[in-house]
Order: sequence, then C-alpha cells, then structure tokens
Amino acid sequence: MSVPTVRFAPGLSAPAVLAAMLAALSLVPGAAGAKGDKVDVEALQAKVDGLARRAQLERGRKVYFQACSPCHGIRGDGKGPAAAGFDPAPRNFRRGVYKFRSTVSGMLPLDRDLERTVREGLAGTEMPRWKGVLAENDIMAVVQYVKTFSPYFDDPKSLPLPDDIVKVPEKRPFEPSLASIAAGRQIFIKQDCVKCHGEEGRGDGREADKLKDDWEVPIRPANLALQHFKNGKGDRDIFRVFTTGLNGTPMPAFDELNDEQRWQLVDYIKSLERKGWFYWLLVENPNQVRHPRPLVKPKEKK
Repeated sequence: MSVPTVRFAPGLSAPAVLAAMLAALSLVPGAAGAKGDKVDVEALQAKVDGLARRAQLERGRKVYFQACSPCHGIRGDGKGPAAAGFDPAPRNFRRGVYKFRSTVSGMLPLDRDLERTVREGLAGTEMPRWKGVLAENDIMAVVQYVKTFSPYFDDPKSLPLPDDIVKVPEKRPFEPSLASIAAGRQIFIKQDCVKCHGEEGRGDGREADKLKDDWEVPIRPANLALQHFKNGKGDRDIFRVFTTGLNGTPMPAFDELNDEQRWQLVDYIKSLERKGWFYWLLVENPNQVRHPRPLVKPKEKK
C-alpha cells in the first residue's frame, strides 16, 4: 500500500505541522475511517495548505506586532509611534512598492527579497538587522504577513513571472582593474549618473536637491563614497541595483547596459569609497535627508 505524500508550507514548526495534519484528517471524509477507506489526497492537501497558511500568518502577525509595528504601524502604513523623525521613513507596505528586489523594474519582489531585507536590514537607515534576533521561521512568517497589507500580492496578474526575475551572474568574468574602473567612469558619465550622484559620487549632483519619490517626498541620491548601500555593498548587490532600479524612486534600471558594462560600473562605484576613520567620523551621511521638524512656538510672556 502506497502512502500519499502531503506537502507542508516552509517555515512551519513541528507542532504546527502535526496540528495541521490532524485537523485536516478530521475534516476530510473517509480520511481516517474504517479499513478500506481511501484518502482524498487532493482534498487533504488543500486542507493542510489552508491550515498551514493560517498558522503561518498568525505567527507572522504576532512577530509583526512585537517587532515591526512600532515603526511600520499596525496598519502597515509606515506611521508607527516610533517612526516620527525617521529618514527615510519606514516603508508603507500598503502601496506594494519595494525598492530592493531581484525582479525587473516595476514588479513586485520575491519572498526571498523581502526575507533578505528583514534578515540583513538596510544600512544607513533605522531598519535593523534581524538575523540572529528572529528565528528563520519567524522571518518567513512575518514576510507572509507583511504581504497581506497590499492586495497586489493576491492578484495573479501582478505576480512576477520567471522571465521577470533578474539573474545576477554568480561569478565575475574579470577581476577589477584600472582599465575596468576607467571604463566604468565613462559609463557613469555617459549614463548621466553625475546629474544626481555628482562628479565624485558624493550625492551632490546638480539635480540632487530637486529629486522626489513617487509620492512627492524629497529624496537624495546615495553618497557612493560612503558605501552606505542599503541592500548590500557586495559586487553582486550593486550589479543587481543597476539591473532592477529602485521602484518608487528616480533611480532607473539601466536596461541598455550589457553584463560587461555593469561589472565595469560596479568597479568604478567601488573605487569611489573613501576610507579612514576620520572620514566616517566627520562626514555626515547625505544618503538621508532630514524631514523639516514642525516649528515650536515660543510661550507667550504673561
């Protein structure tokens, strides 16, 4: 007698799996009946999937309210009680717009993209690194809960297709060199990156003070000399940003560049880093622009 195979959602603990299985068996007619009864595997799988999903979302909800809602708000709108004065402001999950993805420009992120952000945090912002603080199962669960704030994740037409996933090469075709850095600088100039990032990549280009995001909020380009790259400073991380762009911001995807040009641009960006403790100590990170604080009226003299 062959035993039917039932799949379980990733990230579930053993007690949750057992509970889902027992609950499903009790709900499927004939599943636990007399000898000779046949198990309806498809119905059983559907019940297990539904119960496992509910268990994961409930776990994610608890994690979210404990760890995330102080900044992102109980409604996921980025207006939590701790968010005042944060710059950049916490992500509004209800919009379904995410900067850091491994999908093409304009598309939703993959689960692994969101999990990466939770796990590694965003350098230069108030978004902390939750790796080592939250269990991996909790990271997976909270990502699933975060997705419930936006209806786009439930719309099959909005979900990325296989062709929408950006494939970053695992290995570079050549090592960084003076020649690749020089070629990367020419690409930097030709693509008019200096307009925003400036001649030396310090975020002080002629258009830097005029930039706004899709919601008309002022936004500054990164100071590339500080290497405060929110989604990672590795070569492949920088390569990915050129390819995907940053949704909701003026940072485009450079679709016209080939892989060799992208690696050359990576080498030039990496060459801009200013090293030394005195530089980090004395130079403020212009990757963050302070929102104007409301004026406090002086108390009237009695």
